[in-house]
Amino acid sequence: MSKLLALLTQQKALEAQIKELEANEQEAKVLEAVKEIEAIREKFNYNESDFVDVLLTYYNVNAAPAAKPAKATGTAKPATKKAAKYAVKIKGQEVILKESTRGLMSEELKKVVNAAGFAKYSDYLDRLMLDNKADNFKQLIEKLKGVEVQ
Repeated sequence: MSKLLALLTQQKALEAQIKELEANEQEAKVLEAVKEIEAIREKFNYNESDFVDVLLTYYNVNAAPAAKPAKATGTAKPATKKAAKYAVKIKGQEVILKESTRGLMSEELKKVVNAAGFAKYSDYLDRLMLDNKADNFKQLIEKLKGVEVQ
């Protein structure tokens, strides 16, 4: 019970701080700008990290200097390992899941995500983890008895 009372006290204090900051004209401008930025991100269907990368690139923030071309040494570069994909059954339908799609989804996966009521794969994956009481992607695959596919 004491934890609940402590949280309620914190909530009241935070609500008072929020009201105070909302009354501040400068803070209100910042809040409005954030709402507009978020609306633009959603309009173009960017995930947060990609959208931030676009903004940072546009404003040339933390831009790395142009790399000098490397000299050919005659050795092949090792192939990058792709994220593993797992076939799982969700509501009687076989779905191929992987830890991250970086905003790119196959048409089949996009249909499944949209049919579940989500626009983003990350939101869909978060819901699956919540529904299956999984703390991470690996636990989710174990609970859904996923089989690795190529």
